[in-house]
Amino acid sequence: MGCIVRGTIALSQPAQVTTYHWWPFVLLLFAGAARWIVTAAHAEAESTLASEAIGCAWAAFLALLFLMRQPSRPRARYMRSPAVAIRHLLAGAMLFGGPAIYLLIRSHELEASSLTIGLALTPVIIAIAAPALGTERTDGVAGRIWPGLAAVAGLLLLLAQPSLGDLRSDLALFLAPTLTGVGAALFGVDVPASPMRITSTLLGASLLFTLALAANYVIAGVRPSISLLAVACDGLLALLGVIALEQLGATRWSSQFTWIPLLIVLEGIVLVRPQLTAYWIAGLVLLALASVYLLLPQPDEPTPAIPSRLG
Repeated sequence: MGCIVRGTIALSQPAQVTTYHWWPFVLLLFAGAARWIVTAAHAEAESTLASEAIGCAWAAFLALLFLMRQPSRPRARYMRSPAVAIRHLLAGAMLFGGPAIYLLIRSHELEASSLTIGLALTPVIIAIAAPALGTERTDGVAGRIWPGLAAVAGLLLLLAQPSLGDLRSDLALFLAPTLTGVGAALFGVDVPASPMRITSTLLGASLLFTLALAANYVIAGVRPSISLLAVACDGLLALLGVIALEQLGATRWSSQFTWIPLLIVLEGIVLVRPQLTAYWIAGLVLLALASVYLLLPQPDEPTPAIPSRLG
């Protein structure tokens, strides 16, 4: 993590996307694709509302530690901007709305495969929300929508199709990509970026999971379960995800929802060696095309600036 702290670089000056920008995203993909292996080997490592809440909290604390090594003037200006702080807290809560919804109702009709298919629509939501919030121009919106639709089509060919008809699960499938996409677009509103944006975003996510945990305990009487391994995994994924969003922008960041399922399916093919059908091949091709296209620079997409500090 020490390589995150660099000399002061003007955030308002755009720079080409370099290897420095990509390392959190690459680590996020590998960690996300390997998460199921950790859970299979250690059942207690499965994510819970408590592990997500504590994981996001320690990730926010780690980001704050790096920020404290910087001069105090930017933090002072940030503290005098409550609207910016609230916006980042809200963005963090929305970014992790999908996992929170799944952990709340996964025992009631909503399956992991259904959430995966729903979150694949996140690029579509970002393509609509980002121009509305002024973070991207309206030109080329269609070019950012079709990869999400192609990814959904590919996942429908590869995974079990979600069973519609239950109002609660249908609402969850709608809210998961909507909250995540709008949250990602809201995260990118500030140019130049506020110094505590990463910290506040992770704190907002932690507050969301804490509220969901409290609601689950009061309404359903579910006692929180905590595993240090789950806390470590969830915190690492949250930290890498927010840093990747900071450095690559919302559209490229959203490709994780196509890349990680693709990597997991490829892992399954290598391990199980099933007989590939035409549906599987078509699904893999659609998912791969969508994943690659979302990483390509868009003509109207602003080039990310090199962040000067982790916060």
